[in-house]
Amino acid sequence: MFSTGISWYSAKKIAENTEHQKRKMWLILGITLNILQLVIFKYLNFMDDNFRELFQWIGFSYPVPEPWFNNIILPVGISFFTFHSLAYTIDVYKGITPIEKNFAFYTLFVSYWPQLLAGPIPRANQLIPELRKKASPEYERMKNGLIKMGLGMFKKVVIADRLSPYVNQVFDNYQYASGWTIILGATLFFIQVYCDFSGYSDIAIGASRMMGIKLVENFKRPFFAKNLADFWTRWHISLSTWLTDYVFYYLGAYKSTGLRVVFNVIFVLAICGLWHGANWPMILSFTLIGVMMAIRYLWQYNVVREIKPSNTYKWSEKILTGNVHRVITFFILMFGFLLFRVQTVMDHLHAQGINTSWAEVAGKLYTNFFKLNQAGFWHETISHKGEINFFIGIFFVLVLMFTEGIVGDQLIEDKICEKKKVVRWSIYLFLMVSIIWFGVFNQNEFVYFQF
Repeated sequence: MFSTGISWYSAKKIAENTEHQKRKMWLILGITLNILQLVIFKYLNFMDDNFRELFQWIGFSYPVPEPWFNNIILPVGISFFTFHSLAYTIDVYKGITPIEKNFAFYTLFVSYWPQLLAGPIPRANQLIPELRKKASPEYERMKNGLIKMGLGMFKKVVIADRLSPYVNQVFDNYQYASGWTIILGATLFFIQVYCDFSGYSDIAIGASRMMGIKLVENFKRPFFAKNLADFWTRWHISLSTWLTDYVFYYLGAYKSTGLRVVFNVIFVLAICGLWHGANWPMILSFTLIGVMMAIRYLWQYNVVREIKPSNTYKWSEKILTGNVHRVITFFILMFGFLLFRVQTVMDHLHAQGINTSWAEVAGKLYTNFFKLNQAGFWHETISHKGEINFFIGIFFVLVLMFTEGIVGDQLIEDKICEKKKVVRWSIYLFLMVSIIWFGVFNQNEFVYFQF
């Protein structure tokens, strides 16, 4: 209510004032208070731990008692509703979004339940009109929404939750895993995160659609991205566009040149990592991907543009086809996202009473990653958790990837709705049988909620 009240009132004052300085003052106040409450609840403990370590390193006594910030409870969905509020305030200031005079509708926009925990992150000028319009039950819309929810449930319980035990087995025993074991474990983790997160997004979008409310799509075949920049237009699209519109463009985007663009790209990806989690592995994971994107920019800007474009692209397409680019992009992301998993490994170790630093865990993972002459622990992982269940999971991963490949960038649910009745009902039965028979319902793991 604090966040909602502050952003609504500051935007109201921005709209009422014509004087530039007063408008700017209310904008700064609205942004500052919203970011401040996010920092207090999500990042204060992280900052406290880092200052404590810094003071110990330089040999000074740290003045803050240890328990002070360790017991702060993180409010549900705080990252998402803070971004709602910030975007609304900025858009009113820029004249993109009209002021919402009805506080109840604005409150509903900020706290709209289907997407509050995992996105997508809607803009006020997109969602508030959807909340205001009157909707009555429509067969086609209800059908489309149910299919979307079914697809989301399929990704979540049939793929993500089935792969989860195998992924956990690899990373919880990271000391013994090496080479191809870590590569396969990291690959499955990447697929698990995608199916887990896009699964909730699909359910939220489908549920909203049934109620007559259209939410933005949050994923668009991310594993078919040809490069890292393309990936961010396909993965968690609402967050990527938010950071692009409200951080990257304000830094100058690609309008600057040279090192300034490199800084912009790396900084935005570091912010993205900080948004995902208040820990160094998460920040470094995204920063590493930002560095890779900056290297690609420097190559394009300093090398490729100096060569005749026609010759460059002919050579590129001849030697490196689109599928090769996709595989390279996937492995770069998978390599960076190894750090994504370090914090959960730390939590597992601490639960067992084992004290170690994130740097030691990350160092061991990356050291073992390059031992490609070994595949230790992988066979034991499959045997321990069940070979049949493993291959069932792989089968459904292939079904999903094949479907996304043939459907293209069209929405799967729209493509299904276009089919004849017999084909549609065959797909419905496949989804229902897959979910009921092969779904894993004893997992209490929601990967993206922890971020």
